[in-house]
Amino acid sequence: MLAIALAVGLCGCSGDDEPAGLATTPPPATTATTATTTPPSADEQDAAAIRDVYAAYWDALIDSENGPDPDPALFDGIATGDVVEAQLARVTNMIDEQQRRIGEPEIGEVQVSVDGDDASAEACVDQRPWGVVVQEQTQPPLEIVTGPIGVRLQREGDGWLIVARIPVAEATISC
Repeated sequence: MLAIALAVGLCGCSGDDEPAGLATTPPPATTATTATTTPPSADEQDAAAIRDVYAAYWDALIDSENGPDPDPALFDGIATGDVVEAQLARVTNMIDEQQRRIGEPEIGEVQVSVDGDDASAEACVDQRPWGVVVQEQTQPPLEIVTGPIGVRLQREGDGWLIVARIPVAEATISC
């Protein structure tokens, strides 16, 4: 019996000072990995800037119609010319008819196309959640289905300005 105990004891030793199975192994070598990210291309930067302008445009539209507020300053640095004039005329008409909007539309993913210093941005917009109040009476939800709403932009210095709305019949996306 003593021989068996000694044999088991000797076999259980690996020759190191530590019991078998508890041998330490060095941790795997860790090397500092530096994430190399490539900077966005000029086209990606333009697309991101255009999406930002499109979002700011919708913020200004919503503010102007929910107010209603015919202040052209809402569109400073966002849109120019006929786009602003048409929206201000719309809001002035809303005021005359004692109308305003409440809430906001749901805007889908913005599709951008860039061609040099000209661009377009389009998204599917669901106006049903953007309610209408007439003479302080909330109207039933609009029956308007989701549709494409697009704008044309031009590069102005380091940024982009909306210079026209794209007629629905000319939209390149479908909703």
